[in-house]
Amino acid sequence: MDDSVENWSAFDAAAKEASLRSESESWDTSAPVDAEPGDIPVIDVSAYLATRDAQARAEVAVKLTHACETVGFWQLVGHGIARETIDHMFRAVRAFHALPLEVKEQVRMDRTDWPLGGVGYLPLGNRKLPRRAKGNLNEAFVLKGDRDITSEDNQWLPEAEAPGFRSTVEGFAGTLENLALRLLPIYAVALGVEPDFFAAGFRHPFWRLRMTHYPIDDSARGSDEEFGIAPHVDTTFFTLLLQDSPGLTIYSTPRDRWVNVPLVENAFVVNSGELLKQWTNDRFLSVRHFANADRANVDGTASRYSIPFFVNATRDYPMECIPTCTDETNPPRYSTITYNESQGVIQGE
Repeated sequence: MDDSVENWSAFDAAAKEASLRSESESWDTSAPVDAEPGDIPVIDVSAYLATRDAQARAEVAVKLTHACETVGFWQLVGHGIARETIDHMFRAVRAFHALPLEVKEQVRMDRTDWPLGGVGYLPLGNRKLPRRAKGNLNEAFVLKGDRDITSEDNQWLPEAEAPGFRSTVEGFAGTLENLALRLLPIYAVALGVEPDFFAAGFRHPFWRLRMTHYPIDDSARGSDEEFGIAPHVDTTFFTLLLQDSPGLTIYSTPRDRWVNVPLVENAFVVNSGELLKQWTNDRFLSVRHFANADRANVDGTASRYSIPFFVNATRDYPMECIPTCTDETNPPRYSTITYNESQGVIQGE
């Protein structure tokens, strides 16, 4: 095996996480600038989604290739999800986070009497997702799903405590999963493989939906909390993010500096994660980013809310280097790996 190939057979998820954390703590995030036109490509997929026409798909794929190879982030418009649907979801998220803390604590994440970890309410000042030594200035509600995880496996408040919340979130999660699957042929064509290349790997995608509240009120900030969400890279295939106001900052490789992401009406911000980066043999970028709420409202009277949807292949699907991303002069840098293995999960758990 070439020395540049990581030995995934001896992969240590904890060591990988520690390495990413250590690297992130060395990043200087002190001087972000506003994005300039073209810094973060805006890609309209409406023509392709309406017709599934090969020519329309190829045209979008060219733009996607540029975005993923040079920026790692892009703004998705023309996705077909109605503005009313998005607004309804944000109202549900705001209503949940407006509940008294003692109510939200009923579904606190990783409580000992709930069998599924990583789902439920994550309180303000939490130090996980991403795990950091300093608290993240956000609170969140998280659920996940795949072949083996149903809605019933997640934590939910009683209907009387949060009227309509569960049905709204369940419906929206299904809408986002459907959108993610419809984007896969574009990614395949962008990488020079058949449009259905990813279909086998996403028969039962593993996804995580996070509903995040970033308060602006400085009284909510602890003495050791610096970021709404600390600088990190996603470990996903890709992430679809809705935000109701500015607050996301990414590292621009072309500009070699941190750039504030603008709010584009009715757009998803999309970024590649570590697993897509590895699956493409580092062809597609996985870009560092962080979030704060201080740009959400200039007079400091509003909070920021965001809804990221983290998308991965089926948890036990082996992700082997994509054929078009390797050749004799560019051998695979990573061994074949599943999502479970990348997270340190024992097969069959």
